[in-house]
Amino acid sequence: MLLTIIKSIIGVFAAVQAGLLSKMFIKGREPVDKKTNALFWGMGVIMNFFDYLGVGSFAPTLAIYRLTKTVDDDLIPGTLVTGCALPVAIEALVSLSVIDVELTTLFSMYGTGILGAFIGGKWASKLEVKTIQRFMGFALIIAAAIMLLGKLNLMPVGGDAIGLHGTKLVIAAVGSFILAALLTVGIGNYAPTMVLVYLLGMSPAVSFPIMMGLGFLGVGSGSFPYFKSERFHKRASFAFAMGGIFGVLAAVFIIVNMPISALQWLVIAVCCYTSVTLLRDGFKNI
Repeated sequence: MLLTIIKSIIGVFAAVQAGLLSKMFIKGREPVDKKTNALFWGMGVIMNFFDYLGVGSFAPTLAIYRLTKTVDDDLIPGTLVTGCALPVAIEALVSLSVIDVELTTLFSMYGTGILGAFIGGKWASKLEVKTIQRFMGFALIIAAAIMLLGKLNLMPVGGDAIGLHGTKLVIAAVGSFILAALLTVGIGNYAPTMVLVYLLGMSPAVSFPIMMGLGFLGVGSGSFPYFKSERFHKRASFAFAMGGIFGVLAAVFIIVNMPISALQWLVIAVCCYTSVTLLRDGFKNI
């Protein structure tokens, strides 16, 4: 019952996002050639496919917009947020439907995640972003090493639990608060959430409904100011969102049919990739 309520809330929120995006697209879509339009749709499918796998879509999408000069720099932030909100909502809905997770764990991490975004975000905004990037980058390298030792049976780590209790649940809730706060300053929560649940002994699959739900709460709420100001590229955002639905569904099929061992390797790979990108950005122009 409670899970149905959560999915219903996300579904209504997603419907509102789809309605606003479609209205803006019909009202003021920009004229572009067929090649550029195909690029926008292709990015939606591919970027959101890898986004569901935990890689994230913001950084590579931003890079392509700038490289191809198809979206003006001042419109990129709004285009990213309004374009990814609907696909992330689909990620959350599908994950909650096909992956089992104990409601106590889900509610605890969702609840503290919301608090982290609203309360912790004010604290996080006072920190130096590059310092956070360096810290998170090194932390993820250490986490990847620990997980690798676990895969090689040199250290007991990981598990297949679908929920947490006691001290571990408290750690997960506090971690969710911190990661949601850091999300408000541009530090992605996908890889760190994967690492958090895995190191606490949960199945890596459980990280998907948790991180997707928290991700949607963040970008979904953040999209409304851009809808109001209309400071985003309507055609690029619409194509990214619509194409993203197909990319997400393709990725979900792979994840739900992937054995736990393969998922563990996926978490390690995503962790390494994210740590490299964070350290690169953290030490840039120093």
